[in-house]
Amino acid sequence: MKLLIVEDELYVRERLAEGIEWTEVQIELAAAVSTGKEAMSVLQNDHIDIVLTDIRMPEMDGLELARMVKRQYPHIKLLILTGHDDFDYARESIEQGVFKYLIKPAENEQIVEAVLEAKGLREKELNEKHNTTLLEMRWNEHLPHLKELFYKNWLNGRYSAWEIDRRGHDLAIRLENLKALPIILDMDPIPEGNERFEVKDRQLVQFSLFTIARDVLENENCVVVQDDDSLTAAIFFASTDVGDEVMKGIVNGQILALLETVKDTLKLTASAGIGTPVAESSLLPRAYKMCRLALQERLILGNGVAIPYRDDTPEEDSWDALQEIEREFEAVIEAGSQEERREELVRRIMETGFASGIPVVEAREVLFRMACLLARIVHAQGWTLRGTLKSDYEDFESYTSLLTREQIEGWLNRMAGRISLAIAQRRQSSSQRTAHEVMRFIQEHLHKEELSLHFAAESMYINYSYLSRIFKETIGESFSSYVLRLRMERAKELLSTGVKVSDATEQVGYRHMNYFSKSFQKFWGVKPSEVNK
Repeated sequence: MKLLIVEDELYVRERLAEGIEWTEVQIELAAAVSTGKEAMSVLQNDHIDIVLTDIRMPEMDGLELARMVKRQYPHIKLLILTGHDDFDYARESIEQGVFKYLIKPAENEQIVEAVLEAKGLREKELNEKHNTTLLEMRWNEHLPHLKELFYKNWLNGRYSAWEIDRRGHDLAIRLENLKALPIILDMDPIPEGNERFEVKDRQLVQFSLFTIARDVLENENCVVVQDDDSLTAAIFFASTDVGDEVMKGIVNGQILALLETVKDTLKLTASAGIGTPVAESSLLPRAYKMCRLALQERLILGNGVAIPYRDDTPEEDSWDALQEIEREFEAVIEAGSQEERREELVRRIMETGFASGIPVVEAREVLFRMACLLARIVHAQGWTLRGTLKSDYEDFESYTSLLTREQIEGWLNRMAGRISLAIAQRRQSSSQRTAHEVMRFIQEHLHKEELSLHFAAESMYINYSYLSRIFKETIGESFSSYVLRLRMERAKELLSTGVKVSDATEQVGYRHMNYFSKSFQKFWGVKPSEVNK
């Protein structure tokens, strides 16, 4: 739920925006602005659910804003915040459909309670609009596509073990106590002189193979998908109680029948690579690679054949186990922090890829793989290794001369730490650069009354919430506090040189001298007129 605060008094606006932890009550503060005009600008560019507004404001008061909101954004819940003596306003606000009328000075707890009440009503309306039955209908319409995407990503090893289980559960796909056997299908080359198809029609015949395979094979024990390279893949399922040889025989018979159907229908031949059954879901991608390797044997065996993979059932080895560790290692490095977690992952890499008993040749290949991973992370940032590592670049190149596990582990920790630090520094540098650009913007617009966080965010094309967060993290104080301090310091400087209070008021961005005087006295403890005495 997104909240917009509209309040012309700086201190009240700051208290509402920064004195309440809105995220703790699942409310996102979209903006805190000082005028109705700014509020309408926010409403045009963001999807707001709740507006908390003062009633007495210059240019456009809260009731006028309420009328415009009711007319243009009837779903928005309006909360009015104002003084004790506005009974007539209160009555009119009810006529304008205002959800709640709060009397100043309202405590933060009262305001939060009112906002949450509005949130509850808005959520109820949304639930009624998007009722459960309708959502279920839409989900069921989209489910086949989601399942197809799941199977394709699973086959290609794009999920870790826990992701396979979780996503399968989310899509109501039962995988418990089942073994899987993958196959791959491909149309053989279209012979020259074919009367129905030409070489340029290959994509068409590949799609035809896919549709025929779905018609012939797909049932509760088999799913058929078209892979990224247009080849047709299928996964057969059977109970873990079924023997591997029995399952292979059943699948082989169905594939041979399919190839005959393709030949009769298209007058062309297709070939198939048949994998081996696996009981562990994490092993399916390797079995899928095996059936693709089997398919390559048609170069020797000829076209129109079903070729089973002749090796043993795949078992998880260090190379497969590294894939999952690698994903997490990459994410931790790119996070730019988490040193302990990074070192823990290096230890797991050493235990998996460089354990005693692993052949030297394989360990060397794992080391090369880690070097490629680090290079890929750097290149994904748009950087070069030499530019990122600087004086450590020669250390990176030395990986080929590492001789012991201790040297490799130390090298991995140094390189991962250096790259992670570079990413963190670049991210911090970007935030600092943005914050300093905002500071320059403030200096240039300090004399303007409309200067606010929303005005800066809109003018600089930066998200309001992002700007608020990085400014406070980088500068150490909120945007509004920083602007107030600069204005008060500038005003004091002007008054000290003999500038009139009315002129100082205008030069530091205040329209009303009385409001400026109150703000000045509250900040410095003296009235503006007493500064030069």
